[in-house]
Amino acid sequence: MVLVTRLDVAELARAGGSWRGALDVAAFERLGSVLFNGADSSKVKSPRVSAVLDFSLDGEGWPWVRGTCKLVAPIVCTRCAETVDVEVESHLDFRVVETDAQAERLMPAVDAVVSEDAKVPLTALVEDDILLSIPERCCVDWAKCDHASEVVLVGDDAETSVSKPLRGLRTIVEGHEPV
Repeated sequence: MVLVTRLDVAELARAGGSWRGALDVAAFERLGSVLFNGADSSKVKSPRVSAVLDFSLDGEGWPWVRGTCKLVAPIVCTRCAETVDVEVESHLDFRVVETDAQAERLMPAVDAVVSEDAKVPLTALVEDDILLSIPERCCVDWAKCDHASEVVLVGDDAETSVSKPLRGLRTIVEGHEPV
């Protein structure tokens, strides 16, 4: 079991405090299963999430959290199925409130995290933003994928195939009866 740092957000905000440090991915409830696709993450070297969080009070007196979280995440390339280490960075900017009603009042003007407890687990503050920052695929430009195999898509040429992947479909289905 991994101990998770708990922060008194209201006290840190009143004092204009900050938190800097790192946590193993294993400390997070959902992040490990996303990165390791449900596999047992205890059998692999767990990446670390580094965080820099600054706390203050906003103009209305709400605890305000701003900061950045970073990690190098092992992500499976959807083109070649190889695992690629991708730098993931999430930027945080939200208020911490005690009730859903308070959150609804603030949103959509600002993001809000609801916490009834005075001391909030650090992972609860940052996990959602990290999860939303993980790219769906790691090779943004598939034509320049460092891990790409020599697979040729159906079509006149590779450039056409990437921009119009169904172009050669007519030649495949011509003469076949619909199912």
